[in-house]
Amino acid sequence: MRLFSAAGCPYAHRSRALLTLMKAPFELREVDLANKPAELLALSPTQAVPLLEDDGLVLYESAVINEYLAERLPWRDAFSSSLSQRALERLAMKRFDDVLIPVAFASFSNPASLESKPLWRKEVEFLARTVKQSPVESLLGLHMATHWLRTKVAFPENAVVQALGESVGEFLNAAAALPCVVATSPDLELTVKALRARFGPKG
Repeated sequence: MRLFSAAGCPYAHRSRALLTLMKAPFELREVDLANKPAELLALSPTQAVPLLEDDGLVLYESAVINEYLAERLPWRDAFSSSLSQRALERLAMKRFDDVLIPVAFASFSNPASLESKPLWRKEVEFLARTVKQSPVESLLGLHMATHWLRTKVAFPENAVVQALGESVGEFLNAAAALPCVVATSPDLELTVKALRARFGPKG
């Protein structure tokens, strides 16, 4: 099993953390995102990390990789035992990636952009309801922990970050403190500096 990863990438961090949690042997292929290897470019149409190779199977997109690994290893407590709660957890993961992360990152450099996306607060409310029934050590916890670890330090004054902290901060902080997340974290000071430089206010 081989994982193409980049230390600073929160998406790749999700998969490193899961593999570490499950004590699964794997080869870590660290990628320089400014100079991606030809092998990665040939394997993935997204040309992004993470990318997992497992006995001829090639997967990309961190959520898909982690669900596969949860079944492959297996991790029986990855999702709730309740069918309806499992669906809500999957929905929360998708909306976190598809709505909250893009809205937050756009607002890091342009806080006024939130005015045109008022429904993001509904997503935070949905997330808060969902995590009440979910354990921290879960796919949902790992899914959000790696972004939270970075953004709560890099942009503490941001409205989305503050809303998440107020509504689900206890869950997110506990997830970010999981040993598997901490053990696979990059240098946080360098990562935060890079985030601020790339996504913070310009000029």
